[in-house]
Amino acid sequence: PLARPPSRPHTPVQAPTAMSARQDEPMEDASTQAEAQRARGSALVKRYFVQLMEGCGRGGCPNTSCRSCLDGHGLLDPTRAALLSLELAQRGPHALCDELPPFLHMLYVRELVDAAKQSGDTRQLEKEVAAVFSSSDALNRSFLASEAKVQETAAELGVEASQVGRVDAGELLGAYQALLGLQSREVVGALMSASESLLCKLQVAQLAQPAFVSEGPTVRQFFVLMANPLLLEPQYHKQTLLPLLSLISSMPAACSALLTRWWSHVPPALLERVVGVVHQFITVRLYYTQRIDEAIIAGTKVLGLLYDANEAALAGGWRTTADAARLDYKAFYNDAVNQEVNLKEDYRRWKSERSEFSFCRHPYVLEPSSKSRVLMYDATAQMTHEFEGAILRSLFVGATSPYLVLKVRRAHLIQDTLLRVSQHHQDLKKPLKVQFVGEDGIDEGGVQKEFFQLIMAQIFDVNYGMFTYDEERRFFWFNRASFESHREFELIGVLLGVAIYNGVILDVRFPHVVYKKLMSDVLTLADLKKAFPDIGNSLQLLLDFEPASQVEETFGLCMQVTFEEFGQKLAHDLVAGGGEVPVTQHNRGEYVRRYTEYLLAGSVARQFEAFLRGFHSVCGGECLRLFRWEELELLICGSPDLDFEALERAAQYDDGYSRDHPSIMLLWEAIHELPVELKKKFLFFSTGSDRVPIKGLGNLNFVISRNGADEERLPSAHTCFNHLLLPEYKTKEKLKAQLLKAISDTEGFHII
Repeated sequence: PLARPPSRPHTPVQAPTAMSARQDEPMEDASTQAEAQRARGSALVKRYFVQLMEGCGRGGCPNTSCRSCLDGHGLLDPTRAALLSLELAQRGPHALCDELPPFLHMLYVRELVDAAKQSGDTRQLEKEVAAVFSSSDALNRSFLASEAKVQETAAELGVEASQVGRVDAGELLGAYQALLGLQSREVVGALMSASESLLCKLQVAQLAQPAFVSEGPTVRQFFVLMANPLLLEPQYHKQTLLPLLSLISSMPAACSALLTRWWSHVPPALLERVVGVVHQFITVRLYYTQRIDEAIIAGTKVLGLLYDANEAALAGGWRTTADAARLDYKAFYNDAVNQEVNLKEDYRRWKSERSEFSFCRHPYVLEPSSKSRVLMYDATAQMTHEFEGAILRSLFVGATSPYLVLKVRRAHLIQDTLLRVSQHHQDLKKPLKVQFVGEDGIDEGGVQKEFFQLIMAQIFDVNYGMFTYDEERRFFWFNRASFESHREFELIGVLLGVAIYNGVILDVRFPHVVYKKLMSDVLTLADLKKAFPDIGNSLQLLLDFEPASQVEETFGLCMQVTFEEFGQKLAHDLVAGGGEVPVTQHNRGEYVRRYTEYLLAGSVARQFEAFLRGFHSVCGGECLRLFRWEELELLICGSPDLDFEALERAAQYDDGYSRDHPSIMLLWEAIHELPVELKKKFLFFSTGSDRVPIKGLGNLNFVISRNGADEERLPSAHTCFNHLLLPEYKTKEKLKAQLLKAISDTEGFHII
């Protein structure tokens, strides 16, 4: 038999004491906690597995660890999903969809809208909309574009992907359209109430911490909210749009720049809508309050961000020609500001040392006519100063004229004007009075108009040698080979400035680059292509040529510009020793840049610098910076639109004439039948200028008076006052014959 093991001494079993129980508790608690932790880990892995395999069920989910995410892991096999679930469960922080803030995406919105249409019940849609639009965290992760879409947009715009906003503007527009397309008051109520609630929270947060918006993702909510089409309705201005504009206008500069960049990338239709929202807010508020308050200021500042965004889009070439024409700088003029604001008082605030708000600091809202009025206020202020100084000096040193008086002879117009301008250089900002030697005309405005017409015609005569004329493009350009001294070119600049300050429109035909240079704008190849298309397009062909390796042998160019002067072929080196430096694929960009700079600037530097010096001697200063170059051209040359129907509607009548008088009806019939050149002659005959004021002929104060019944008498005019004196003609034939005789000889001023 097997030996039995020795038995241990018997010890009676005793009940555990309190002390022994306490010693066993940590062991049991640790075991229980470990078991609970394993259970939680297992549950976490299972939740991740379901999320990776099935998704959260909400289309467009921004969580990359979800099957519903467009940027997620895609369709996984169970083994791969299990391994990834284990990895995600061990990692932190966790990204489980049901623990993250809610979101909306076009795909999910479409699902909710379709379900609401089928069931007739919008409660789930209202719940989701309210949850997202009342939370910053939720709204900032809504309507996000996929990574693929971001890369595609960046490639289209030619920018880095990091520069593109993550909110998908197209999807956002579609989501708003789908939500509002239900025409459900409950859904609209949920959307707007939630938006108001969010904005209220944001305003409270701003009071506690002014710079509470300090990073990119937090700016998304403002982008989303501003795209809401319902903001066009005035009923939402006070509770929704006003706080929204106030918050945006007070954001840190970096966040404002970010929002501006995102707006510059959106489709033109969206930007146009947002611009319309802000315009309407400013207009309604201004008409309602009749004062400039913080709301108007906030709206104007946000409109400035949109203006900058639009300018960036145009400069980046991200618009089609049609879109660029539809949404250009003129789209930012605000009618209420231009019609209701006291611009004289606004000018005073602008010049005040107290840093008061002034629309002059936000000139994108002002039309050219309003800016010209500001310029006139500035001119009046300076002229008044000169006038008062002249009166004061007359008390001590003898009488001096409060006017800039130019006494000139018609036969020596340029020489006399040069002499008078040099003698009265300090008086250029005084009101202008012109007197033609040997003539009886008293200058109340009409004489100076004729003076400018005559002297400009002489200066721009190609035989005078200061300018060349482009027959195809119909403009004048500085003659690089001109022998005229800098004084003549300086005179032209002075005359342009004096004309502006005296409200005279000139017949000056410069290419647009002259006005850009006057405003110190940067000139590029695009400007060369617009002004001199043959040369510009040839340079563009050089830049685009492929294969690039054959540029040198195909074009045979060197870093040099050749031109002909007085029958002699000359050359200008674009770089040192340019004649020996070939243009290749590596330096063709530099060649085009230097060629453009030389043609538009360097080749006429002497002439243009004198011209610019003369112009700035009269018009230099802050007021000039109110204008864009396009507006400066309009200010100098007037509108190109000869709308005589608008002139007919605006005309006033005196001394027995009325709109329905037979002679007046015959007059307008005859005028409308005239060709353009004769219409210009009629305009010159009646007003002293064939140029159209900035706001068009409909804004001209034009008066027609009856001048007797003698049909043999020719029509006459007081050009100083835009006043036509018309005898009472009985037939259109007689009226037209007499009118044509009158407008054919309009030079000179005589007693009539």
